[in-house]
Amino acid sequence: MEHSYPHKSIHEHDGSTPAFREREEASSIELFYDLFFVANLTSFTTVHAIDDKETISSYIGFFAILWFTWLQVVMLDVRFGVDSLFERVAKLIHFAVMITFAIIGTKFDPSSPHETYSTMRQLSLCLFVSRLVLIAQYGSVMLWVKGHKKIITPLSIHIIAFAIGAVLCFGFFFMFNARSSGQIYIAWYIVLIMEALVVFISSSQWRSVSFQHTNLSERCGLLTLIILGEGIIVLTKSINYVVKGANFSPGILAQIISAVLIIYFVYMLYFDSRTPHPPSPTRHHFWALAHFPFHIALVLLMEGTSRFITWRNAMEIVNHIYTDYDSIWESTNSTTSLADQFERLSGHVLQSTQADPVKYNVTGYLNTLRKSGDASSDVAIDSAFEILLTLVNATMKFFKIEAAKKTTRDPAVGDAKDPYTDLGNALVVYDLVFLYFFLAAGFTLIVLAILNILNHKGKWVKGDGIGVAVRVFVGAGIALVSLVKTDISSEEVFLYSPWMLPTVMLGLGIVVLVDGVAGWVLPATTAGGKASTENEEKV
Repeated sequence: MEHSYPHKSIHEHDGSTPAFREREEASSIELFYDLFFVANLTSFTTVHAIDDKETISSYIGFFAILWFTWLQVVMLDVRFGVDSLFERVAKLIHFAVMITFAIIGTKFDPSSPHETYSTMRQLSLCLFVSRLVLIAQYGSVMLWVKGHKKIITPLSIHIIAFAIGAVLCFGFFFMFNARSSGQIYIAWYIVLIMEALVVFISSSQWRSVSFQHTNLSERCGLLTLIILGEGIIVLTKSINYVVKGANFSPGILAQIISAVLIIYFVYMLYFDSRTPHPPSPTRHHFWALAHFPFHIALVLLMEGTSRFITWRNAMEIVNHIYTDYDSIWESTNSTTSLADQFERLSGHVLQSTQADPVKYNVTGYLNTLRKSGDASSDVAIDSAFEILLTLVNATMKFFKIEAAKKTTRDPAVGDAKDPYTDLGNALVVYDLVFLYFFLAAGFTLIVLAILNILNHKGKWVKGDGIGVAVRVFVGAGIALVSLVKTDISSEEVFLYSPWMLPTVMLGLGIVVLVDGVAGWVLPATTAGGKASTENEEKV
């Protein structure tokens, strides 16, 4: 017998076990769901800047919730997705879950559970509803295959796993309160990982519900492509600051070119080595799960890339301010003349940076400088330096280079604005950006090597092994660049140089170049699993 769907069918495979028609391409509604994922991620990134350890852990935590929720929906779609009224209603609820995630994400902060426990409760309910929908969808599949024990058993295991997850998520709702422990939210991730493992393990034991010959590989690839696209969007936002400041210097152009090549090289390294179907169900499952750390590293790499373009643009303008400051200071010994020239410089900088005239008011420092009467006095020097720091802070603010929101103020200063403290706190943020950027870049290459291993078919030959080895070696080298942070003077030299993005770009470029040369000179495995040589290609 055969039950027809618009784009899928169920038919008897061996007289006792139903088989499902293979689908090599994702449907439009499945791709539409992927867009909700990325829109959610973009919204969360916009609201939650990564500026300290708490925000980066919060970012990764929220990403994990999004990613595993997306994965569970995808694992159902690629095997049993149909176009029916019931499935469209279910998909609508999944859309609503993603929209709710976006709303909840604006206040998501697991580091302050006592203040955000209501947000945690809402997220628990959202996960609960998502599991109920998945139970209903798997239940509808069971209705179509009733009487076939070989498929009823794994589907029942799926449903039981989601039922346990739903009960736990509903229970978490009551556990989050003003007196709750700050570690309760960790249970979410245990549930999410448990569900994914149950689905993968049961699917590997029963071939009737396996992921072989599904479009799971395509969905993972499409999400990778969409994340790269989201990185391009963030990149263009950073380039907008260059356009506003008309600062198309050689250094800035080098940053933009490096950023574009970083994205392009990652695209090449991922898609050029990907095959439609990994060689075995078990390796297929690990290959899909490996996309979780890969996508986290990729998102952080894209975020760091865009922020360093902004950083370099700000540094070049700050350098110009310092040059003008030194030139003015050396031009005269008259405090009146100094004040007049600093006033003109301040007016130009504050206008070009659209700075708040109240927050970045230098009038008091200018008056103090005029009244000092002696350009060599401590009062005059301190006033001029305060003017300089105020202009630098205004520039940093324009480029959104700010201190972490949770940065505590110096009790001695209170709520008063201290330009030196503000600048120091803002620069601390880029210590963190420096750290996670190079770690993410290196980890991206290492996970790409792991994906290549899991995705490899046939006998290993020299061309294949060299590609994997170079990915690991260069990836480790790029990650180790973050150790520069252990030496303050070396970090300052490197951080204020234009070499952050070019360093990663050159590392990725070396891997791409070695791949190309090794693929031409040495034998490599083809998609069919056989080793090919240069001569065979020419024939």
